[in-house]
Amino acid sequence: MAGQVDEIKARVDIIELISEYIRLKPAGTNNWKGLCPFHNEKTPSFMVSKDKQIWHCFGCSEGGDIFTFVQKMEGIEFPEALRLLAQKAGVHLAAADPQLLSQRNTLLDICQWATHYWHKTLLEAREAQKARDYLRQRQVKDSTIAEFKIGYAPPAWEAAIKFLQAKGFSEQEIFLAGLGVKKERGSGFYERFRDRLMFPINDLHGAPIGFSGRTLDPQEPGGKYINTPQTLIYNKSLLLFNLDKAKNDIKKEDLAIIVEGQMDAVSVYQAGSHNVIATSGTALTIDQIKILKRYSSNLAIAFDTDVAGESAAKRGIDLILSEEMNVRVIVLPQGKDPDECVKASPKLWFEAVKDARSIMEYYFEKTFSQMDIGKVEGKKAAAKILLPVIFKIGNKIEQSYWLQKLGAALGVSERILREMLMQQPGVKGKAAPAAAAAAAPDRDLMLAERLLAMALKYPALLDNIIDRLPPEMVGFPDLHALYKELIIYYTIDINHRFKDFGYQDFSRKVERRNLDGLADKLVLLAEKDFFDFNPDVLREEALKVVSLIKMSYLQRQAKGLEEEIRLLESQGAAKEAAEKARQLDEILSRRNQLTSDR
Repeated sequence: MAGQVDEIKARVDIIELISEYIRLKPAGTNNWKGLCPFHNEKTPSFMVSKDKQIWHCFGCSEGGDIFTFVQKMEGIEFPEALRLLAQKAGVHLAAADPQLLSQRNTLLDICQWATHYWHKTLLEAREAQKARDYLRQRQVKDSTIAEFKIGYAPPAWEAAIKFLQAKGFSEQEIFLAGLGVKKERGSGFYERFRDRLMFPINDLHGAPIGFSGRTLDPQEPGGKYINTPQTLIYNKSLLLFNLDKAKNDIKKEDLAIIVEGQMDAVSVYQAGSHNVIATSGTALTIDQIKILKRYSSNLAIAFDTDVAGESAAKRGIDLILSEEMNVRVIVLPQGKDPDECVKASPKLWFEAVKDARSIMEYYFEKTFSQMDIGKVEGKKAAAKILLPVIFKIGNKIEQSYWLQKLGAALGVSERILREMLMQQPGVKGKAAPAAAAAAAPDRDLMLAERLLAMALKYPALLDNIIDRLPPEMVGFPDLHALYKELIIYYTIDINHRFKDFGYQDFSRKVERRNLDGLADKLVLLAEKDFFDFNPDVLREEALKVVSLIKMSYLQRQAKGLEEEIRLLESQGAAKEAAEKARQLDEILSRRNQLTSDR
């Protein structure tokens, strides 16, 4: 197992992997930084080392390798992360490995085989001719069918179930994957998807975990689509159709285009807008919005022009605004949905995306076109529509801007609108968007880490640091031990003065004391905070931190001596108390000298 883990680590580039989840920017030599996905922050404190294949957040203190990152992001255990990354690396894992025989992996296998079965049925089965005709009529290319692994579920009651059973899966396992439905009478199961065009819904890595089946019968009661129910691997509130293919283009364009259904997404993607995703006809959830925010803060929504489409859009937009994201509306110049618009003219579609309007501008324009704001009734009606939307805006500056704009349009003072805003349902109990602020690290710990980070990354500073800071002043056992190792390494190399500081060699030396991980983390910290500092500024910063560490150490010493003196005096030990007082005077003198030198 250890050999396979090492092989996967060697084949999977940590920068490429983490970039599938969040946007990273270069930060120094072979290091990258971004906003941490595990806590809310506005200043990047999440660092990734390409050389060491590790990551660490200096805001919430989470860190690790590719496996721990995937486990935390996906909410899975090590066996599932191992399987996922093995597939990405092209490493074959022995199926007999007991760690891999989990229910989750079984369900993933079932969905993979079902995708293969339905796709092959669409391409080859005689009974799938009407599905092929439908796709041809909708102008879906063969290459697009192959890329999306679109399939066809025949009208049989047990065809896919029997296929999967032949692959070694039980009826119960097929049911748990969401593909079977329990019979109302008797025992056994029948198929959930029958006579439907099948769209696999993939996780972020392209593995199918659920399905959306579109009816081919316009007379069939109910909605056009039925979807996989909630399963161990399929959580609809976390998934967006086509995000696995679109995520890189969303980052590249800094824009996510959101449409309502799978066919809309397929058509738009085929036309060349590869940054498109679909909501499967439901409103966006807060979890989906937070996932999208990893890739871009800019969204453009193109929902169907019917009432249901607009209603779904508005529910999602309220959440988007609360997350302080930029949302625009794509107004279709032709057709009732993006698919029809693209079919009529791809050029019109791209122009509509380019000319997408700010959501608030769209709401204002639409509301004022329906109301006579020259009359009191019209003013009241417009305010009733727009104030709840303005209330949802998370950014207070933007909220104030739209209040002023509304007041100017209605001829009403902003004060009155604010009073009305405060009367919105839920305003009194509304908590500010919870920025899950990570607890600030201990100041002394932060200073010690900062100094050693500079020393490891820029060893030319060690001359000044070692001369001014004895090791006993560096608290915290691991940091104290690492500093002592640095002093030893520096002393051995004294003639070379660290001209060729072999960090890898030093890392191997401290590995025996389990300090190599700490050293790697501190080098990342230096890349985050000091990668663009010039030598003079670095030296000044190092001396400043040394001074602060010494000051803190002396203050702790003084406080301890004061407590000892009080105790000795209460016990009548005057001689001992006097000796401690002499030591205290010496400490205070050193502290005062430090203060005057600063």
